[in-house]
Amino acid sequence: MLGAGVIACAVFATTNVRAQEPADTGEAASDSPPATTDAAGDTAAPPPEDASGSTNKEAIVADAEQGNSPLEHPGQVYRFVGLRYRGIIVPKFMINMFGADGGRTVYVHDFGPEFAIRKDGFEYDFSLTYASYQMDPTPIKASSDPENAWEIVTSNLKMINLKADFLWSTDFSPEFALNYGIGAGFGIVFGDLHRVQAYKNANGAYQPCAAQGSPDPSYCGSDNDHYDNYSEPSWANGGSKPILFPWLALQTGFRFKPTKHFVARLDAGFGTSGFFVGLGADYGL
Repeated sequence: MLGAGVIACAVFATTNVRAQEPADTGEAASDSPPATTDAAGDTAAPPPEDASGSTNKEAIVADAEQGNSPLEHPGQVYRFVGLRYRGIIVPKFMINMFGADGGRTVYVHDFGPEFAIRKDGFEYDFSLTYASYQMDPTPIKASSDPENAWEIVTSNLKMINLKADFLWSTDFSPEFALNYGIGAGFGIVFGDLHRVQAYKNANGAYQPCAAQGSPDPSYCGSDNDHYDNYSEPSWANGGSKPILFPWLALQTGFRFKPTKHFVARLDAGFGTSGFFVGLGADYGL
């Protein structure tokens, strides 16, 4: 019965169209849309056609239906997974702020995977990163120590960092936004920190002592055993090498989301390790 009804409707529609066909006057039919008549009986011009075939709104809706739109809807949770890299600059003046003379500026590579959760322009970025705090042999002493207490310090310290960024966004468009917020976390420290007593040579440069009393007894003293590639113990073994290192930061940056499934970030800020700048690239789940 359903099939018969459909066929009957089709026959009726065909008959109705044919009944309304104008008589053949010998002139070709016009391709222009038919004119309409208003309530007063006047003939009105047909509505203009959109040369593009669609409006911007229709294009945005079609793009969203295909799942490619970068637009984020209020109240909806978005999740991303990806990678990040940060270059951290530990300036010499920060080393001196912690009560040390000497030192040098150190550049640190910090990188690893990240996972982000975002809703209503606010996101949590969780990361697990590896960082190398390597420093070439450098003269350092405590500011409170006498002049003959200089040591040559070499760092092969490394960290596994667990961090979380809490970021708000100001959107310029669905694709571009300004990020700003804070970061917090901690690093698990491992690796060696070598110390050896140092003396001042004829040129005024500090060099590692060969042994206790050699080559200059006034510098290469017996007050400690920091000779022969001595490695500083950790806090757990009574030394000064930390086990954990806190991470606190103020940060800002830009967010670029060209499609639903890709986000790129430019991050910059200042934290307990120094200044940093970095990049992030995430895939939307």
